Amino acid sequence: MKLWSKDWPRGVPLLLANSFLMSIGFYALIPNLSVYLTHSLGWAPLLAGVLLMVRQFSQQGLMTLTGMISDRVGYRLTISLGFVLRGIGFGMFALGTSPLLIFVSAIIAGIGGSLFEPTSDAALTTLTNVQNRSRAYAVKKVTDNLGIVVSALLGSLLVSVSFHLLSLISGALFVIAGIMTYIRLPSIRIQVKPVAWADMWRTVTLDQPFVHYVAVMIGYFFLFMQLYLAIPARIVDLTGQASSVSVVFLVLSIMIILFQVPVSLLVRRLHAIRAIQAGFALLGTGLLVLGFAGHVAVFVAGIALFTVGMMTIEPASFDLTSRLARPGMTATYFGFYYLAMAIGGGISQGTGGLLMQLGSSSGLPGLLWWIGAFVSLLAIAGAEPLRKSLPAK
Repeated sequence: MKLWSKDWPRGVPLLLANSFLMSIGFYALIPNLSVYLTHSLGWAPLLAGVLLMVRQFSQQGLMTLTGMISDRVGYRLTISLGFVLRGIGFGMFALGTSPLLIFVSAIIAGIGGSLFEPTSDAALTTLTNVQNRSRAYAVKKVTDNLGIVVSALLGSLLVSVSFHLLSLISGALFVIAGIMTYIRLPSIRIQVKPVAWADMWRTVTLDQPFVHYVAVMIGYFFLFMQLYLAIPARIVDLTGQASSVSVVFLVLSIMIILFQVPVSLLVRRLHAIRAIQAGFALLGTGLLVLGFAGHVAVFVAGIALFTVGMMTIEPASFDLTSRLARPGMTATYFGFYYLAMAIGGGISQGTGGLLMQLGSSSGLPGLLWWIGAFVSLLAIAGAEPLRKSLPAK
């Protein structure tokens, strides 16, 4: 199946290249940041965890506001500024070791992400049409994961030399993306006549079908975030080797690189809500399989099911968000959508470890996995009214 198209609208190849650079810069640095803080600087794990939560909140927690700003001032400037701020924040990690400086660096990096992430999604939506949007999003996911593969090599190489060098190079990739975006991205000005802030907020928050949909997607991000806590802990329990965590992300990245485009094209044939429901069923089943796996091969099968669930939900959710967005408010809607990630991811990170510990101490080692399956069923049921009320296309 043809992956790339020579007929992409102007600006789309740049956005896809940005995704590749973003993945390299982010995943080369962030997985090594907590190790640097706890081992090289001697931070307590709790303080390192607080730092990562502050970075995430300063990103996902601000996206509705930054989406509103993007719709008013234009996408090119907002994306460019976001990349540069992310680059400055990452580069600042190399400048000192004081907790204050590192927390400020994390906040700047998070604010940068809040500017470019929903706006990049909105720009991709604006520059594509219904016919090529699903393929463009699928290729974006492929380039994301190609970047993750490259980042693993770059991160492991540079962190062995110097974490400071890794910080500077990761930051430089974002600055380069920001400069490229300002030079090459077409000017996308959505609101010729600016809409009042209160009217924008009122429009998105009173859009009941969209708010309902975002509430359902909180469940998705609750399940998705298990990739960064419960699932790695499970494979280590199964194998007794910390290095086996790489199996999780290797399987995930390879499957997305190979199969995201055909899965996305298949999803296009389904009602978006039906596709999301199918994805939740796969996620819940995958969690149960890997949670109760007694062999690595069974665990990999569970990861495969979980990954197919992700590949099914994400293009459908992107398409649905773009279709539900009101004219002139695409970035605002994407920003509000990412509140689901802030809430669902926050709950997941806050309770995942607790549920694992509670299950272990109470003789219910499968507690977290059963709760994950229950969340998937709850999301499927919660989405059903939307399937009946929203148009198929």
